[in-house]
Amino acid sequence: MVQAVQVLRQYGIRPEVWDWYRAHGRVRPDPTPQYRAATRRAARRSVVLIVLVVVAVVVAMPVIYWIAVLVHVSLYQMAPVTLGVLLAGVALIFAIFVAWSGAVREAREDARREANRGRIFGTPGGVLAAAEKFGRGRVEAGARGEGSTALLLELLLRIPGTSVFHGLQFPGRQDSDVDHAVAFGNVVYLLDSKLYRWGQYEWRPAGEKDLIVRSDGYGHGKANWMHAAAAGYRSLLGPGVEVIPMIMIHGRSTSVGSTSISAHGVHMLTARDAMERIGDTMAGSLNQWQDNPAVRAALLSKLKTG
Repeated sequence: MVQAVQVLRQYGIRPEVWDWYRAHGRVRPDPTPQYRAATRRAARRSVVLIVLVVVAVVVAMPVIYWIAVLVHVSLYQMAPVTLGVLLAGVALIFAIFVAWSGAVREAREDARREANRGRIFGTPGGVLAAAEKFGRGRVEAGARGEGSTALLLELLLRIPGTSVFHGLQFPGRQDSDVDHAVAFGNVVYLLDSKLYRWGQYEWRPAGEKDLIVRSDGYGHGKANWMHAAAAGYRSLLGPGVEVIPMIMIHGRSTSVGSTSISAHGVHMLTARDAMERIGDTMAGSLNQWQDNPAVRAALLSKLKTG
């Protein structure tokens, strides 16, 4: 979760402003036996190290005195040495506290990951397999976008009933995949991660495909077929399941123009706005949520294994 918040903040985004995050994101998981054991070990180690530092400083004081006697200098002249030892001791104790805090934070993250086990499926970054076809630079940028989205989607797992999937088969296309899916009862978000340079992006109709363009007309448009993926998954999941296709854009100084929904019904949002919309929608529907194991089973059957 700490990594996810860092991903957001590198783009100047604070999840604390989201209603759903304030309600669910800050709730700590129940401390597991492993978490308690890890924090106890960290505390014992910190106490031992602090005691050793204090003992070392206490022992150093008479040593400094006898050194002063042996070299025939006054204690006043040895004052910088004494001060240096004291400051070093304080710095070491501070570093021990920082390390202890980091160990507790890591134990908490481990507890979160354990709590999320069985709710995250697949592996993000599958686009790397297409490096030979699309080029290493383009593919690596795509993988960074997928990795950032994967971290952010873990935040949604704080909302009860949420499941996250990475690397789903694209219907009818062996060389493509759907980056992510978020399932919540009878609602499934299909997400396509994009890492773009600065600029404003929007949709332009282009026949059977959708086109992502820069609003200022710079560069060539990028064809997108997420509406076809949504159609395939609607057919798979049945009429009782709502499938919402969405493009999630990462990048500094990026925004989405007025045409944020394509001619085929695909939403385009920045990572910040996508996370806020998805989280608020799911958190606001908790009182109507009903578990649907069939949806999870169907999505699991479409995970890419290679």
